[in-house]
Amino acid sequence: MKKSALFVTALLAAGIAAAETPSELLVLGSGGSEGMPSPYCVCDFCRKAREAGGKNNRFRTAFQLGERIRIDWGPDALAQTFRFKLEPWKLRHVFITHSHEDHLFPMDFWVRGVSQLPEGGRMNVYGSRETLDAIGRMIGGDWEKNRLTPVTAEPGKPIELPEEGLTVTPLAANHTYPEQSLMYAFEAPGWKLLITGDTDMFPESSWKFLENFKLTAMTVDATWGMEDRRESHLGIPNIVEIAGRLRAVGAADGRTRIVPVHFAHGRGARLHDEFERLLKPLGMEPAWDGMRIPLAAGDGDGE
Repeated sequence: MKKSALFVTALLAAGIAAAETPSELLVLGSGGSEGMPSPYCVCDFCRKAREAGGKNNRFRTAFQLGERIRIDWGPDALAQTFRFKLEPWKLRHVFITHSHEDHLFPMDFWVRGVSQLPEGGRMNVYGSRETLDAIGRMIGGDWEKNRLTPVTAEPGKPIELPEEGLTVTPLAANHTYPEQSLMYAFEAPGWKLLITGDTDMFPESSWKFLENFKLTAMTVDATWGMEDRRESHLGIPNIVEIAGRLRAVGAADGRTRIVPVHFAHGRGARLHDEFERLLKPLGMEPAWDGMRIPLAAGDGDGE
């Protein structure tokens, strides 16, 4: 029996009722730190993106798993709530990849303290020490008033979410120093998901974890677009290299959905339709705001 199945069986034996395990990942934002098109920019690409609209309009990158789990909470969180008709008061777990402002907007955690929250509406926040310190400063250190529980996420140390039927393992990313930015590997009965957050080529410690961790899907930093560039982020040529190594270590196969995200303007930028055309032969598909990535078998094609 697989580890994830054993985990759920143990929950049932212990009398712990698991909530419905999420079956799809919702992409709340697919843009880089400035969003897309960049609000002040009049470069040719941003002009074209504004004119084209649609999937070329990108909030800053964030994700949601079901009603209770979110990954990253940047400055577009309120707009994402309105656009996708989210109910943030139902969230129980928020995983932050790192403390850069496009992934963490601390004021929204302060807002909990001036809100009427539902009974039992406590929320766990996972992240680096720097991430938790930034939130702590904003809320004046009063985690209890804001009904928040800070949890330091450490690479390689699994976080069990028994009520969700999930195990989440933080992994080292390659983006910030001295802060350790994080990737998150999610495991549930029947699926595995990797969200890389912002990263350059993966550290070897993370590759060791990924050996034979057969991924259902992966969202991966593609800030540099079609450029072959390794400067704190990745471009598509670098993701091709990563995908090859994932297959070599038993972490991916032809069924694994590889979804580049966190697109920025610049030399490697492309409009969404062109990204689709360029990435399809590579076995990838570009993310867009509102994309739904099915994780459980038989859940559709992601439209």
